[in-house]
Amino acid sequence: MNVIHLVSNTMWGGGERYVLDLCNALRADGHSVAVVTRGKKSVDTRFAEAGFKPGRLPLRGSWDIISPIMLARVLNRTGAPVVVHAHNFKDADVALRARKLCRQPGDVRVVMTRHLVKAAKNDRLHNGIYNGLDRMIFVSDAAMREFLSTSPDIDRKKLQVVHNASVTDKGVTPTAKPDGELRLVFAGRISPEKGVEVLLHSLARLTDIPGLKLYIAGEGRGRDVLPLLNLARRLGVDSRVEWLGMLNDVAPLMASADIGVMPSVWKEPFGLVLTEFMSLGVPVVATAGGGPSEIIADGESGLLVPPSDPVALADAIRRLASDAALRKATGEKGRETVAEKFSYSRFYDQILDNYRG
Repeated sequence: MNVIHLVSNTMWGGGERYVLDLCNALRADGHSVAVVTRGKKSVDTRFAEAGFKPGRLPLRGSWDIISPIMLARVLNRTGAPVVVHAHNFKDADVALRARKLCRQPGDVRVVMTRHLVKAAKNDRLHNGIYNGLDRMIFVSDAAMREFLSTSPDIDRKKLQVVHNASVTDKGVTPTAKPDGELRLVFAGRISPEKGVEVLLHSLARLTDIPGLKLYIAGEGRGRDVLPLLNLARRLGVDSRVEWLGMLNDVAPLMASADIGVMPSVWKEPFGLVLTEFMSLGVPVVATAGGGPSEIIADGESGLLVPPSDPVALADAIRRLASDAALRKATGEKGRETVAEKFSYSRFYDQILDNYRG
């Protein structure tokens, strides 16, 4: 099978990790895989390190006349059958227009993964995209529910939920930490919806917990990161926070965590980082709503708190920090949950089913 992924985002995040893991799995399974991006270094570098040389197109959506023409040329040179996998509607539109320009459009299947919890738009352009797609995959039940809340014009037989999954090396060696340190780890893109501001306010309420230190792994735009650095200083917690930036391999840090945290203030489409923490046996705290509520059984495989509530978040962190037995129990239950419900093999088989129709 020939598969081409269209990736137009300009920063690395969970959606890009989703594509990279899938590309690796497809290649290992003997399929031909290509990635097309907008040529942004922060994205291309990660694919290149894994042995994929991204092609480049503008990928600017409905006003872009170059990308469909160039993509059609690629599709005409690619052996049939070919699957074009888009990860937003803008790229899906490019893929559908490219298919119309192909010599054998019936040999091209266009699939899209919806990585957001947002209601469908009902304008003519989007309804045309919905009906042109061969399959639309949602990363959680919450994502599909919200999409359908506006009753879009789409054949619901094309829709399927395929819960995300992450590839985690079970042989990860945790990074060393000082004696007496209680390590709290956030891993992800640093942007307003991820709730780092709320997390810093929570940390300021936890000054009585000895050895508690927060590690933040991820990148963000200066306009998002600089205010957080200033906030940490104003709150007096800057000495208890390590800003690590983007790590090439974040798994050792995650494995070293005593507590993993996802303080998002929006509805997370899924929460890939949660399954990564859980697969490593790390107890987690996350905000309820969206995907996390489908992953975590509150009080059993992790703790759920309301979004944008630093008091509730601090209380949940304190609960785990002060109870080693609870950390162990929720960590073990989280590992079991991922193995039973969110294994990568299960995810991969479902994706292949959607590719084949």
